[in-house]
Amino acid sequence: MNQPGLLPRLLTEGGAWKLANLVTLARGVMIVPILALLLVGWRWPAIALYCLAAATDLVDGWLARRSGRGSEFGAQLDAAVDNLFSLGILAFLLLDLPGVMGRHPIALTIVFAGPLVYLAVSWLLSRRLLMFHFWSAKVGAVLLFCLWPLVAVTEWELWIPLAAGVIGISRLEQVAFLLRGGRDLDAAHGLARVDARGSRR
Repeated sequence: MNQPGLLPRLLTEGGAWKLANLVTLARGVMIVPILALLLVGWRWPAIALYCLAAATDLVDGWLARRSGRGSEFGAQLDAAVDNLFSLGILAFLLLDLPGVMGRHPIALTIVFAGPLVYLAVSWLLSRRLLMFHFWSAKVGAVLLFCLWPLVAVTEWELWIPLAAGVIGISRLEQVAFLLRGGRDLDAAHGLARVDARGSRR
C-alpha cells in the first residue's frame, strides 16, 4: 500500500485533514515572501504580512482546541515552526535596521541564541526538549513576536534589551525548575511545587 507523502502526513496526522497544522506551516512559509519584500525595499507591506504570520501562532492553537484535535505532535510542530520563525525575525531585524547587531550584540544574542542554549540544557538535564508554559515565557514570546513591529513603529530600539531581559530571566527560571525536578509543562512559574515524579502539585 502506498504511504502518503510527508506533507499529507503533517496535515492529517493519520486522520482527516488538520487545519491547525496547515496554519502552523503557513507561518513558516511566510518567512520567504517577508524577506523578499524587505529585499526590494517594501518595508510596510513586509511588516503587514509579518503581523498576519505572527497572528497564526494564536490561530493554530485555537483551531486545535476547537476541533478537539490537539496533539503532542501538533505542539511539537508548533514549537519547531516557532523556532524557525524566530530566526526569521532576526533576519527581518538585520535587514530592516542596518547596524542593529553592532548596537545590541548582547541583547540580540540572548533573544535569539538563548532559547537554543536552553533547549540544549533541557536535553542534557532531562533527555527531552521541554518548553514550560511559565508566565515569563508567555510574556517573552509576545515580546519576541512583537519585537520587529514595535521597533519599526516606535523607532525605539530599547525594546530589544527589554525583550532580552524577559527572555533571559525566563530561560534561567526554566533551568532552575528543571534542576528542582520539575517536568510539568503547564506549571505557572519556576517556584511551582513538584512531587517525586516532577509534576506540579
